[in-house]
Amino acid sequence: ENENIRINIRLRQAVIEGAEVTVTAERQKFEQEIASSKISLDLREINTVPGFIEADVFRTLQMLPGVQSGSDFSSALYVRGSTPDQNLIMLDGITVYNPYHFGGIFSTFNTDAIKEADFHAGGFPARYGGRMGAILNVINREGNTEKITGSGNISLISSKGLIEGPITERNGIKGSWLLSGRRTYIDKIVDLFSKGRSEFPYHFYDYQIKTNIDLGPDHRLTYSRFYGDDILRFSGSDRSSDIDGGTTESEYGVDWPWGNHTNGLTWRWIVSPNIVAKTFLASSRYRYDFDFNFDNKETYIYNDSTIHNDFAFNVGYRDIIKDRTLETEIIWKANDRHTITGGFQRKDIKFDLVMEYKITTLDTSLSIKPLDMKDRTRELAAYVQDKWDVTGKIKFQGGLRFAHYNLHDKVYVEPRIGMKYNISNDMSFKMNWGRYHQFLITANDPDENFRLIDLWMGLPEDKPASVSDHAILGFEYFSPKNILYRVETYYKDFNHLLSLKQGDVYTENEGEVQSTPFNEFWDTDAYAYGLELLVKKTSGKFKGWVGYTLAKTFYYTPPNGWYAPNHDRTHTLNVVTTVELPNWVSDYLEMNASVTASSGNPYTPIIGRANEWDQELRSEMNWFSSSKYLVDKKNSDRYPSYFRLDIGITRKNRRLFKWKYDSYIQIINVTNHENALSYLHRTRTDQSTGNRGAVERAPLNMFPIMIFTGMQFDF
Repeated sequence: ENENIRINIRLRQAVIEGAEVTVTAERQKFEQEIASSKISLDLREINTVPGFIEADVFRTLQMLPGVQSGSDFSSALYVRGSTPDQNLIMLDGITVYNPYHFGGIFSTFNTDAIKEADFHAGGFPARYGGRMGAILNVINREGNTEKITGSGNISLISSKGLIEGPITERNGIKGSWLLSGRRTYIDKIVDLFSKGRSEFPYHFYDYQIKTNIDLGPDHRLTYSRFYGDDILRFSGSDRSSDIDGGTTESEYGVDWPWGNHTNGLTWRWIVSPNIVAKTFLASSRYRYDFDFNFDNKETYIYNDSTIHNDFAFNVGYRDIIKDRTLETEIIWKANDRHTITGGFQRKDIKFDLVMEYKITTLDTSLSIKPLDMKDRTRELAAYVQDKWDVTGKIKFQGGLRFAHYNLHDKVYVEPRIGMKYNISNDMSFKMNWGRYHQFLITANDPDENFRLIDLWMGLPEDKPASVSDHAILGFEYFSPKNILYRVETYYKDFNHLLSLKQGDVYTENEGEVQSTPFNEFWDTDAYAYGLELLVKKTSGKFKGWVGYTLAKTFYYTPPNGWYAPNHDRTHTLNVVTTVELPNWVSDYLEMNASVTASSGNPYTPIIGRANEWDQELRSEMNWFSSSKYLVDKKNSDRYPSYFRLDIGITRKNRRLFKWKYDSYIQIINVTNHENALSYLHRTRTDQSTGNRGAVERAPLNMFPIMIFTGMQFDF
């Protein structure tokens, strides 16, 4: 009596034939969730979207309303007007700074290891901070507690595997473990078939470890590790000789590794039936290390003497981020109406950004370091939040977050408010508002078509913190047939964004290029608004969703005024479907399809070309000319509309010895629609007169039709 008793019940699977019963977690999420713009994807939903080579959580998120891609070549997320660097990407709660492989085509997350992906498109609660865009927390599976099992996937260019199992109970301590890994092998295939005569210089690999240890009924330790690298490495040489016996030997090479390493340890303590405490320690490192070298050795004969002329050139660029994080959080269920959450976070970040040139001759060595930025920043935050069940129909969630940045002598206050009104058991109205600050920036070109990497920097001391306000209104209806209908409208205001300054013109005179140092920025304002529609069916033989987005985004910079940025896309329609197709044998087929149709993105059109005449500083008064493209107002035109249909077909439940496997085929861009990434420009010159004609352009297109196949197996 008056004693808390814990009862652990273990269930064994059994097949019981009876009437059809549909069990779904969507109903529970619909009833309990107050925050707007949140969606959780499990492994089954992530695998719904046909993937480029393999399923990818980022590619699936890009099919949701409000989320856009920069191009086919990028899995980066542009969410409601925000850029990818404004998103907080986490793996088991650990910040991942560059969550991409292969220049952005793949995400770094192995989908086979994923349990769930929690995504907030905006209006996220007080426990999250440091970013103004969206929140994505990818949660890995915890491992099989009963027996050792595994799975694998073999495709044309990569393979991945996963194995998991229990930790045998001893002295009341038990747990589970999981290990997964992945590697591309195009480099090995090319080397094998060419018998070493040629090589493919690139590959990536990653692995993940997760271990859970239950120290008793009230304490659990969880260790999570991720290690992933991309490696581009090649070298070459050339040798020539002349008739006089002179020789020229040259060697060159590129060594370019980049990647993420993370470690995290979580201690969860059930203090009482109403209080849960969690302490979290994590480290995250992002490394980008580019090295190019060129070595040229010349030997020639002059007046019967041998003369040597050696020249070496080296370029090194390094960007390393080391992040150390401490978090503690307490959740207290005060009574049936109030659940109070409070916590503290500390994040220490070390930046090491270096650019170095080295030139060596026979008698001279010159080292130039135009960029050497070493900085340390610290972010402190405390937050409190109350989830209040006001009445049976009204739920309220209010929170305050206090943030401090060590380079600013100021505490930033970030209020967060959420409200939900249940019109009926199946219908609700939601409202969210919040303020968000960001103290990290990237030195990326805002007009780049290929976002290969993010160059992270701490916010300079003389720059104000970037700030954004989110306002969201939403309506949801969950039908008895397990179909979710969601309508949301949002408005986001941005102040003190930092946009990289750019040179206005690129010249073509002997390779001369006008540029602006990448650490100079415009103080930029922006706003975004939109309307999103989502219809999602989560059960039955026909599943999937339809999403539509109407969105507008505008930026303001001093040289351009107000303009639509490159990632502005007015209309986007996404359709994702999964259909189980019965086969004439015991196996069955599953077909996945995804369709994206959207209006075109903005770009700055080139309207002509002009010559500039300059006088050389010589006594003979020679003149020379350079040619420059003339451009229209920034982003005053748009690319043609975008369309892509992808189809995947999987034959499931096949057997090879004792292993069960599925074989699949994925077809990307089935209609081979030409979607323009950019335009290439040129002018023709009349050889007889020397006159140039009009500027001509041709589209540089994204993915053509591509076919991939592979198999997935379990053991």
